[in-house]
Amino acid sequence: MIALFASIIYLVLFLFLRQTMDKLHNIIVVIAFFIFFQFIVYEQLIPLWQRLAVIFNSVPYSKGLLFTAFLFLLSETICRLLEQMEYEAFATLVTVSIRMTLLLYWINLLQPKFQVLIQLLERLQ
Repeated sequence: MIALFASIIYLVLFLFLRQTMDKLHNIIVVIAFFIFFQFIVYEQLIPLWQRLAVIFNSVPYSKGLLFTAFLFLLSETICRLLEQMEYEAFATLVTVSIRMTLLLYWINLLQPKFQVLIQLLERLQ
């Protein structure tokens, strides 16, 4: 509910800024976006993630799946901001960076399982 109220206040402030200081509007919007984004992440997203981690604690790789979803959500949000500011190339770099981070995370997480699988396959030969 606080986020909804803050969104309305931000909207009114942005409309006021656009009318009075058009040249500074984009800079102030980006600063306000990251302040509000930080608020949403710390006040809503992280507590939700912690609660889901406790609920699905016994499910294998549940924390990895939650981490993946969390990073994809962050990536999507930042990419949309960059695309709206007409920085599509940077949005692509953010997307590639997040995907490579997740790929390395899952490779490191699953590497011991792959080694066991390879050992089992070698015994079958």
